[in-house]
Amino acid sequence: MKTRIPEILPEMLDEVVLTATDRIKLRIGSPAAFPDELESIAVDVACAIHNRTFYEGIKSENADTFSLSFVDDLLKEYESDFKRYLESEEQAENENRGKVRFL
Repeated sequence: MKTRIPEILPEMLDEVVLTATDRIKLRIGSPAAFPDELESIAVDVACAIHNRTFYEGIKSENADTFSLSFVDDLLKEYESDFKRYLESEEQAENENRGKVRFL
């Protein structure tokens, strides 16, 4: 995230990353460790959260040629990615089901 927004303060960085990862974990139903496969989405969401600072709650605003509006649900555009991730996790879980191993 420091690459995308070099001027971000460390406290703000920690806060937006925590918020983004918490929201993603809740969305995928994974309260445990954050999956490595979803880190790039967390960065995108954290940047979007940071960019909304001081504009939180604005749905639409126009001033001459400048227009500003925000998406209601920052995670909505990643729903297909979350679905594929969950499907791959379920598939990996099911690969060993029904197999007997003798040690």
